[in-house]
Amino acid sequence: MTEEKHLEGLTELQKRLVKAYATTILGEVRTVSDVKPTELQHYVELEIAEREIAVLTSE
Repeated sequence: MTEEKHLEGLTELQKRLVKAYATTILGEVRTVSDVKPTELQHYVELEIAEREIAVLTSE
């Protein structure tokens, strides 16, 4: 996934956090409600959706 339009406006650190949280949520280690700071929860949900779409479109 090269495009990150859904993460525009975030700092590089915030982008890394979003991606890390998305990975742990997809791995069923955490839930979206565990995401801190809470302002990033929406971005984590978008990141998960982007990953799911990427999988569906690559099949």
